[in-house]
Amino acid sequence: MTNDEFDAFLRYLAEEYLERRLPITRRRLRHHFEDEIGWTLDQLREAHQALNYIHDAMPRDEDIYETFTLDALTEIIEHASHGVRFQNRLAEDAGLMEVMDEYFTDLASGLRADHLPSIEADMLSTLGFPRVGAHLPALICALKIFSQKRPAYLNEVSVSQQLRDLQERLDQARQEHRAAARSDEEEPPLQKRKRKWWTGLGKVVAGSAISIADIGLGAGLIPFEVSPETRSWGALSSATLGIGQVMEGVGAIRGE
Repeated sequence: MTNDEFDAFLRYLAEEYLERRLPITRRRLRHHFEDEIGWTLDQLREAHQALNYIHDAMPRDEDIYETFTLDALTEIIEHASHGVRFQNRLAEDAGLMEVMDEYFTDLASGLRADHLPSIEADMLSTLGFPRVGAHLPALICALKIFSQKRPAYLNEVSVSQQLRDLQERLDQARQEHRAAARSDEEEPPLQKRKRKWWTGLGKVVAGSAISIADIGLGAGLIPFEVSPETRSWGALSSATLGIGQVMEGVGAIRGE
């Protein structure tokens, strides 16, 4: 598929699946939706900062469970879990999940940085994710590599099912950590997650933030200006990148 053919394909999918759904999403949910978007992105930003600290600043031999309290780790997981749940709800409502189930690998293979809204990097930086905004071209390259290396994994189980499974895994991890935090035992029983798990969670958090921000932008629920024709295909392109980031983290969360 040439670049021109892919661009036409992208615009067709955006028009066919999203263009009429996004305004409905905005009208139906506007009264409480904008507040929930801001609140969810704030939670994801807090989790993002903590997970960046684990990835960047903690020595490899340092125990995450000695650096962070169980309450703090529970909160990180809780924020990530809510972000995934909210992303899934938004994607379903806006018509994106249907596209992801059918065309995710095709979209991931052809996505380019110029498919994203021109304000993408500035928007993510303003919302508290400057590191994500600064590396968008690299994240697109990583998405292409991921989709090429694991086509069977992506085709065997639908994207929507994998995201639902992820949500359940995070809910379970949150419950385990919360129970351990509330236990009176000096060393409560808990399956400690390895550093790789927390690194995967970092991808999940960053990807959820991208998806939520851009679906909100497409629905006119985030106060950044884009042209009307950009809303649908920009939301589709960015949500592909965001959900792709989440999917990259799924393997680590699953223990693969």
